Amino acid sequence: MVLSLQKLKYVLICPMVILLSLTAVGQYKTEVLVKGSYAINMGITPQTRYNALKPYGLIYELLREYPMEVKWVINPDKEKDGVDFSIGKEDFRSGSFVIPVSYITQELREDIEKWEEKGVVGSYLPKDISLPVFTDLSVAPKWTLDKQNGKIALAYFEAAGIPDSAYGGDDRDNWKLPGELGVCDDIFVMPHAEPKFETHKNLYFWNRKFKGAIWAGCHAGSELENLYGMAEEDGKSQLIQLNFLSEGSAGARTTGLIPFYDHRYATPPYSHELPGDPISQYIGRSDMAMINGSERIFYPKKANQWRKGTRKIIVDHSAPDVPSLSHGPGCILLYGHGFDDPKNGLVMYQVSHDFSGDAPPNIAAIRAFLNWSFYAAEIKRKENIIQFQNIRGDKIFAARVGDDLARKLNLDPILFDLDKAEIKPKAAKQLDEIAAYMIEYPELLIDIRSHTDSRADDKYNIELSQKRVQVTRDYLINMGVDGARISGRGYGETELVNNCRK
Repeated sequence: MVLSLQKLKYVLICPMVILLSLTAVGQYKTEVLVKGSYAINMGITPQTRYNALKPYGLIYELLREYPMEVKWVINPDKEKDGVDFSIGKEDFRSGSFVIPVSYITQELREDIEKWEEKGVVGSYLPKDISLPVFTDLSVAPKWTLDKQNGKIALAYFEAAGIPDSAYGGDDRDNWKLPGELGVCDDIFVMPHAEPKFETHKNLYFWNRKFKGAIWAGCHAGSELENLYGMAEEDGKSQLIQLNFLSEGSAGARTTGLIPFYDHRYATPPYSHELPGDPISQYIGRSDMAMINGSERIFYPKKANQWRKGTRKIIVDHSAPDVPSLSHGPGCILLYGHGFDDPKNGLVMYQVSHDFSGDAPPNIAAIRAFLNWSFYAAEIKRKENIIQFQNIRGDKIFAARVGDDLARKLNLDPILFDLDKAEIKPKAAKQLDEIAAYMIEYPELLIDIRSHTDSRADDKYNIELSQKRVQVTRDYLINMGVDGARISGRGYGETELVNNCRK
């Protein structure tokens, strides 16, 4: 989002629009894409980080910088590595991204050429063509790395050319623990974590309330599914379990997955299934990239099963512990909506401690992660049917989770005097506008983000920004907004908008 750089002392308010319908995301349909549209060929072999991963960097940049939609073209009836469509003698496989000609300006052509120099392979459609579109991609994902072991995933973003700003870079201060996740976090990336109920129970509520998407690698998946305990929601204490993808009642002995230390390893080669699924859009097999680490296969407990809506992308049909320990199937990669509820965010488990690398199996594993990421962000942030208005009365049709509400309402960032946490008259007027919208649209939730400049020490700036969040929150509550609809966090100088440090 674009921020005012005139001053560095401000509060940014980002809204969450509750999604009223998620089932419309990803319904295959045939669309005529017009001559001159740009189609990225994701099926070039051998697969490299240049021809198979850099396209994700291009798509991220376009969605971040331009108001546009990219068509994700997938043939729903194809076999593994089958053709999605052809242009003359050129076959397009493994889910092509197509940029409609209506968005292609001279500036965008220059951006495409820049990425072609990095290895992206694409063609401009020579004529109008009917293509099977799985979904439109309209938003750039925002990943949040887990402070425990988020660094493992850095290589995946770097290989794709996705910028630091998308995931917080390699600065651990920009990463989070599960309890810190809020409205503006799209995807929580948790490779090889050691989840505990007290520290990770927020994932249960974040996935349901904020549509947060969760990716867990290695034994973080089975450990997460087995966590349970008492938690409070809406003033009531209840027993919950984080079994997002497996069946079972919270706290039951048979609920969850077999712990990684109680089963044997998997037995490749694996079966790569559901070739028309968006996550399956990779060439070849990722098997040899996913045979390291403590968790190399996921099993539901013997009296348990995977939830009906769970999509089992990679399966080991010769798994050594089926049927002795589990009725299976043993899965290498699987995903679905949390608790099988389409109103919740997506959750994906992928085995292996680390699958970075330049070999085709590594490229395939990274592509599955990136495919899921773009799809998960689109599900979370699909446009709401509510039509918001700004203060001029103009309709806003594209308010999505994570958008800057002040910008949508054509307001300036909320500014504070140096070293102060007091609401100024101009800021009060702006907050009055925001409070009015909150009251008019009860579906709207907001997250307040407060930043400082880089003067003073880190601890002081964090404390100051937290105070600014609190006074902003208190002001909105005093104006009649329910405090349960307002979350917030002070970032101090950890996310400088102009990258200027002392």
